[in-house]
Order: sequence, then C-alpha cells, then structure tokens
Amino acid sequence: MNCNKHFLRGMLLTCVSFFLISQTYLLAQSGNTTGKVTDENGTPISNATVQVKGGTTKAITKTDGTFSIQATTGSTLVVGSVGFLSIEVTVTGSSLLLALKPNANDLQDVIVVGYGTRRKGDVTGSVASVNQDKLREVPTTNVTQALQGRIPGLVATPSSFAPGSGATIRIRGNRSLVATNDPLVVLDGVPIAYSINDINPLDIESIDVLKDASATAIYGSRGANGVIQVTTKKGKTGKISVEYDGKVSFDNIIRPLEVFSAAEYAQLRRDAYFGNKAYNLALSPGTGTNTSLYYPDPRVDSILFLARQDYYTWQSVADGYTWIDRSRFIAAKRATTTEEKAMMANLGVSVLDSIAIYDPSKIKGYDWQKNGLQTGITNNHNITVTGGSEKFRASFSAGYFGQKGIQVGQDFNRYSFSLNTDIRPNKVVNFGGGIIYSTSIQNTGPNVYGVASNMLPIARPYDTSGTFILNPGNDANIVNPLNDANTVFNETRVNRAIPNMFAEIQVIKGLKLRAAGNIDASNVRIGTFNGSVSSVRAGGTANASYTARSYFSWSVQNLLTYDTRIKNKHSINALIGQEFVQSRFEENYSAADQLIYETQKWYSLQNNAATTPTQTTGTFTKTKNWSAFGRLNYGFMDRYLLTFTVRDDWSSVLPASRQHQVFPSGAFSWRIDKESFMRDVSFVNSLKLRIGYGEVGNAGIDPYRSSGTLIRTPYNYGGTAAQGYAPSTLPLDITWERTKSKSAGLDFTLFNNRINGTIEYYQTNSNQILSKRLPTTSGFSSVLVNVGDVRNRGIDISLSTINIANPKGITWTTDFIFGINKESIVSLDTKQDNISSQWFIGQPLSVYYDYKFQRIFQYSDTAKGGILADYFWKKAGNKTNTSYQPGRPYVADINGDTSITETDKQVLGSHNPKWTGSISSTLTYKNFELNILVYTRQGSLIREMRPSLNGRYQSFKVNYWTPSNPSNEYAQANNTIDIQQYWQAMGFRSGSFVRVRNISLTYRFPQPLLDKWKVARLNVYVNVLNPFLFSSYKTADPETIPYLSSYPSSSTSGPGPNSFNYRSVVVGVRLGL
Repeated sequence: MNCNKHFLRGMLLTCVSFFLISQTYLLAQSGNTTGKVTDENGTPISNATVQVKGGTTKAITKTDGTFSIQATTGSTLVVGSVGFLSIEVTVTGSSLLLALKPNANDLQDVIVVGYGTRRKGDVTGSVASVNQDKLREVPTTNVTQALQGRIPGLVATPSSFAPGSGATIRIRGNRSLVATNDPLVVLDGVPIAYSINDINPLDIESIDVLKDASATAIYGSRGANGVIQVTTKKGKTGKISVEYDGKVSFDNIIRPLEVFSAAEYAQLRRDAYFGNKAYNLALSPGTGTNTSLYYPDPRVDSILFLARQDYYTWQSVADGYTWIDRSRFIAAKRATTTEEKAMMANLGVSVLDSIAIYDPSKIKGYDWQKNGLQTGITNNHNITVTGGSEKFRASFSAGYFGQKGIQVGQDFNRYSFSLNTDIRPNKVVNFGGGIIYSTSIQNTGPNVYGVASNMLPIARPYDTSGTFILNPGNDANIVNPLNDANTVFNETRVNRAIPNMFAEIQVIKGLKLRAAGNIDASNVRIGTFNGSVSSVRAGGTANASYTARSYFSWSVQNLLTYDTRIKNKHSINALIGQEFVQSRFEENYSAADQLIYETQKWYSLQNNAATTPTQTTGTFTKTKNWSAFGRLNYGFMDRYLLTFTVRDDWSSVLPASRQHQVFPSGAFSWRIDKESFMRDVSFVNSLKLRIGYGEVGNAGIDPYRSSGTLIRTPYNYGGTAAQGYAPSTLPLDITWERTKSKSAGLDFTLFNNRINGTIEYYQTNSNQILSKRLPTTSGFSSVLVNVGDVRNRGIDISLSTINIANPKGITWTTDFIFGINKESIVSLDTKQDNISSQWFIGQPLSVYYDYKFQRIFQYSDTAKGGILADYFWKKAGNKTNTSYQPGRPYVADINGDTSITETDKQVLGSHNPKWTGSISSTLTYKNFELNILVYTRQGSLIREMRPSLNGRYQSFKVNYWTPSNPSNEYAQANNTIDIQQYWQAMGFRSGSFVRVRNISLTYRFPQPLLDKWKVARLNVYVNVLNPFLFSSYKTADPETIPYLSSYPSSSTSGPGPNSFNYRSVVVGVRLGL
C-alpha cells in the first residue's frame, strides 16, 4: 500500500516537473517578435497585417512600418497589405525586416476613374494602370515615352528623337479621318488642354488609362480617343521625408546610317554613267557604238571626276590606280574575263582585251558623318519633400533635366517645380490645391548628320590651307554642313504653369460636394535662324523667323457624390456633375530674308532685314465646352456590378443647332469567384466577367470651320493684279463625330495570386466628319459632311506572373502585354475609295498605295520566252522602251492589260502595326534587382528614304543592279535619270522589330547599414536603354521612319534632323532621408 502511494506521488511529481520544464522551454521560445515592413524602396508601410500562419494572433504595423507580435521561433508569419503581394517568413528570434512588392492586380487597389476613384474589383469598364515603380524602371524624358510597352492597346510612337521630344499616343487605333485622335489627359481629376510632355515623370504617382467607351463616356466628346488619368504625388501623414533621385546617362546612336565608302561611291558614279552608256572618253551619251568600259579606266575617270574642275575628288580616285606613266594615263593591264566579255556583248558595247590595274582600297575618303555626331550626355536630378499630419499634408518637388543630343547643336533643358497641399481642419471640410510649373529650352539644331550623309566621300571640307570649302566637289548643289552648328538655330522656349485648387464638404454621411478648377497656361517662343554660310542658305543671305504662341485654358467642375451600403448587400455610388472649359489660342508669326546682322538671329526682324519682313501672320481662336453628367454604380453583394453614365456636351465649334449631344454608356461585371459553386475551386482567387457599351463623340475640328471661312485670293481686275477674299468652306449643318463602342473582358487571379491577368475584346465604330472638295463653280473649295465610318476591332491581353517567390532568396516576376488592333474604313461619302487622300474602304488609315515591286529585269528576260521579249516588248509594242531594259524595276501588272498605268497601283500595307507587345521580367536576389523590358512592334510597313543613284550625290548604301551584280533590290544607277520610273515601288520594307528597351540593375543597401547612416533608403542603379535591336530592316532604326504617303521628290532628301534613336548607359542613385 505504501509502495503504491510512493509510486503515485513520484509519478505526480514527475508530471508536474515535466510540465513546468516544458512551459519554461516554450516561454523561452515564444517571445515578442519585432520587425518592420517597407516597400521595395524602403518606404514604411502602415496598416499592414502580420499574422501567425494557422493561428489567430495578429498585429498591425504602425505609421513607421514597425510591429510587435507574439510568435514562436520557427513559426511562419504571413505579411500583407493592400496593393502589395503577401509574403511568408519564418520567425528566427531576431528582428525582421520585410520588403513587400507591389501587386499590380490587387482588386482592393484604388484606381482613378472618371471624376472619382473605385476599388479595382468594383470597376466595370476597361482600365489599365501603371504605378511610379514601373515608370521609374525606364528613365525617360517625359511621360509619353514611359508608357511604351506598359499598357495593352496603347501604342506610343516617338514623334521625334531630338532631345526633349515626346511620343504620339494612340489608344486602340485611330478613330477619326480629319479630327484629332489624341487621348484626353486628366491631371489630378481635372482635364488639361495640352500635352503632358512638360510634366516631370518623377512628379507622378500613378497613371490610369481608360480605354473603352463605358469608362470614358463620362468625359463625353473629350474622351472619344481614350483618357489618360495622371495622379501626381501628394503629401503623406508622418514626419518629413526627403527623397533625391539623380542620374546621368551617356548616349550614342543605335544604328548609324550606312553610306557608300569613297571607293564604293567612285564606282557608283561610274555605274551611273555606264547606266546611260556615257562612261567613255567623250563622257557623252552613247549611241550603241564606241561606248567604253564598265570597269574603272583612268583615262575616263580623269575626265569624269574632273568634270567640275575639283582637284580633290579626282586626286582621291587617282590614288586607286597603279601608274606607269601618270601624265599619259597609261596603266598596267590585265585580261578581260570571259564573264565580262559576255556581259559587255549583251549590252552591245565594244570589248577591250585588257584593262588597268585598280585597287579601290587605296582610294582616300573623308568621313563626313563623324562631324555630325557626338556622345550625348543627360543629367536628371529631382528632390521631393513630403510630410504632414492628419490635418495638413504637403508635397514639394524640384527637378532639372538637361540633355545634350547625339547630334551636334541639339540640346534640351527643363526646370520643373510642383507643390501639392491637402488641408483637412475637421472631418467635414477638406480643401487644397497645387501648382506644376516648368520652363524649358529645346534646340533641335541643324541637321548636320543628315546633310553630312549626302556629302561626297571623295571630297574635302577644307582645302590644304584649312580654308572652309562651301561647295565640296565644286558642286553648287552640295553645300558643306560643318559650319551649321554655328549658323543654324532652331530654338523653342516653353513656360507652362498648371495651378489647381479644390474644396470638399461632407454634407452628411456618404454625401460629398466637391468644387475644383484649374488653369493651363503656356507661352511658347520659337525662333529659327539660317546663316549665310550654312547648308540651308548655301552662301546666300541669312533668313530668320519668329513665332509667339500663347495657350490659355481654364476649367471649373462641380461634383456631388453619394456613397452608401444597404444591409451590407447593396452598394450605391452616385455622381452628378457639371463642367465648363474655355480655351484660347493666339499666334503671331514673322519671317524675313536678307538679314544685315546675323548675330541678332530672329530678334528685331523689322530693323535687321534689308526689306520689310517677307511674311507676317496672326491667328486667334477661342472655344468653349460645357457639360452636365451623371453616373450610377450599383453592386449587389459585391458580386453583380452595374454602371450607367450619361453626359450632355455642348461645344462652340459646331453649328448652333448641333452644339448639344448626349452620350450614354452602361457596363456590367460579374464577380464569378464569389458564387457558391466557386468555393471549392481553390486555385481561383478572383474571376470577373465584364461587358460594356458606350457612345462618345468628337468635335475636334478647327474652330470656326463649321461656320465657313474666307481666304485671301488673287484675281485679275481689269488687267491688274488684285487681292480679294473668297469663301473657302461652305457653312453646313454638321454634327458630332460619334463613336459606338462595345467590349467584353475577363479579369482573373489564380494560384494564390501568382497569376493575374486580363483578356478583353473590343469593337468601336465611328462616323466621320469629312472635308469634301467642291467644284470651282460652286464658289467654295470644300464642305464638311457627316459621311464615313471607321471601325477598330482588337484584343488586349495582360498577364502578370510570380514565377519564384522566396523573400530570402530569389524572386522572379514577369509581366506580359499584348495588343492587336484591326483598323478599317467601313464607308466613305461617295461609297468609293478616295485615292487623293489615300482612304480606301476596308483598309486602315496611313496606308501605302503604290505599284507592287516584283524584282529587277535581268538579261535572262530578253531571251526567247522571257518576260521582256514576249510580255512587255511584243504585246505592249515597247521594244525600245527603256523602262523594260535589264536593270529596271519590274512591277506587277494587276489588271493584266500588259500596260503599267495608275490602275495597277494597290494598297501595299499600313504604317500602323498589326500588333504590339512587351515582356518585362524582374529578378530579385537579396538586395539586388535585375529588370529587363523587351518591346516589339509587328506587321508595320515603312517607306525608306530615297537613295540617290544618279552618281552626283552620296547616298545611303543600297544593293543596286549592275551587269556583274544582278541584284533584285534596287535598279541600275543612271546619271541622267533622277527618279526612274517605278522607283518609288522599291522602297517599301518591313517595319517590324524587337527591341530590348531597358536593362536595369539596382542594389538596395541593407537596413542595418542605413540605420547606422541614419538614412531611410539608398538605392544605386545602372540602366542600359535600347541595348539591342532586332529587325530585318538594316538601313536605320525602323521606329525612326515616319509615315510618308508620297515618295520624296528631292534627290538629296535624306534623314531628318531628329530621325536617329540612341542607346544610353545610365547611372543613378535614389536617396531617402
């Protein structure tokens, strides 16, 4: 009995001891875990949730991002916040530093829609967003460049590559034939009248793009081409923070224009004369007999290259010969090959038994292009200061952007400032405002590189004494451009201010009244000057012009918003509003020739010109727009969402009887993931179906045109020249262009938010305002009519994936963007194609209409049964027509009538791409982040510059036909024919390309080191912009080739001064205090 008692007592003591020891051990392991949650840049994230996985213990981060939670060592914490990807970390016992990555597809994110904001999950229309982190990945001059490859359905095409230039943006294609196709820009909720290129990209917090009419109809006629919502940085609650972002880049041309070398050009000149049977001792057109050699002959070259009495051109070529007796032009000989004799015999020319020894590598040449290029340098520095309390928040930034272009004489400098304030004295009243100001100077300079590309490589810019040679090669049509940087100036100065203010009153719970307004004021001064000793004036008198432009727009909007939920099932958001916009534009232009003092440039033209200014013009326009609008958002159980909008627009540019127009829209979305049948589908996090329909308008025509205009017209009055005013356009009762849009989309998030995406189909139909020509007997030149339709159909796809997620190891994310758009003209006023305007039913805008080039006629075509002999020469009776000789272009006979006429032209393709896409991949390892952005444009057709193959001028290098080089790319050179028949058909090339847009490597200094330095964050990075380009078109960068509806008429037409893209190496630092 006592044994049993002792046994039980021992067991009890053992259990109690074990329990106490285990609890002591567990208490030792379950301590107070602390840490800090930040974003990728080190900015603290407040209100983030930190929770023990599988448990109920939870903590919320403070304003500085810190937290404290009871967690056992070895347990897992789940950390998340709205707008960021959730992560899981293991408790180690030490303080945790956790950095969250943004979630571009978080349905809880708040995005900007028309006149308000909505949770992304509640949006029923087509909206795509880009945050400041994405904008920062690619250092650019302005916002429009930064959007390239970021939004499906948005195509950003650089309008120029001069420093400070922007891009042309199209959202889901072109809708109008004569009115504007530019999207509306809304800055902090208020539409602005002019470009966003003057706004510093580093001042922007986010950009939301509204793409379909169900989303843009709230803006009525102004939103016909899509809406770009720009939200600038605002002050944040907390202590004052200072951030510096600075970078410097070194820029060089991506793909220099390849021209003929000195030896190749010398042969081009010979081939051009031989193409006209003129390469002989008399250098006169051949008659079929006594024509000389097609290979180099020093006797002929001495005449050919001394034709303009220029010693330097002849001397350069003479160095290519091995001379025995230079004075008699007697050279060493070699035998003519059998192939050469056969080709000469086919041409009907005499064949010599031997020719001179010629070594083209010995020809001396001058590299003109090197004088037109330089290493560009770009400096970009920005300081942002933010801070505030619950009652007052403010943000201030100042920036400088300076860029020295890759072309001599080009640069751009911009200073920008911004200020935003938000004052909330109590829970009822909220007011604030801000201002964005920028001042810039852009020098597009002379076209030294482009003109230098036309310079004779065998000529010299300076003589032996160093004196400048105005006409190298002693050719009056060839002017030395190397002094242009000192004598040719094209300067644009812009001062722009955009102040804004707002006030909000919380009338009752859920009911808010907001009044807002802004002013957009710009002063633009453009001066051009061409000195006498320049390639522009070619030794003539200097000329200049001066343009003064003033833009002033102001707007006021009043909004009443009601937001409520009923029994947690019904959500209602209603908006009614009114907006008034007035814009004014003024321009004064003057130009003068025969300037006396060149140092004055374009200033005081009335006192500097030998004659009065040759041209003075002035323009003034004033427009008004008034609108009333409303929107209703209804949601049932956050599952079924409806949106209805209506807007009544009034515009002063239309006739009085047509100035009003109502634009409705509606959209529905279904949160499928919230249905009961989806509860067991664990891999689907969210799934939303959207459909929408909307109508918008466009009245973007020239002011006063609808009421008719007068134009100054010369006429004969009793045998004396007189001036009068005749009506130009007939006033007519035209109305708005109207676009009807329908779309359907699917938004999804899969596999624990590792895959996010959107797939959307859309179709828009727009009726047109067209300018129709009238016969002279009508007394008018044209009339505006509402006839014609343009349709756009396409698919937008975006996909974001988290391929690897390991906070302590490698994290790899990828963003895919794809957009395909088919644009076509459905109908025109005459129900027939408009060839003069190049508008064709069933075809897109910006098409190329021309002959279809097949190949080059060859000698084999002259044989019996060949094309020349049997088809063209015999059937068309053109046996002696030089257009069908070997070496000339062969174009398709579309109608089969054996004769090439205008009826054989056809639509060859469009300059617009068929589809665009991009892939952005980000790889993070510890404190390093690597990002690569690849952009592609496919299905575009370009018309390349016109080569000069008459032998007089230099040309970009092409593979032209010769008897010994039977090329099928370009026709035979000919010294007497500047533009040979059908040459324009040979210049079409594929404009498709794949470009590695950006490679960036960032290092974020670790938090312990930052704490030691008392720094909030410090990042250093290196970017390479445009490092690689893949394209079948090798002459130049295909993205730099503009749309040219007609073939250049000048034999010296070369690349424009702003036609060369550049590659940049960027080094930068971001510092936060």
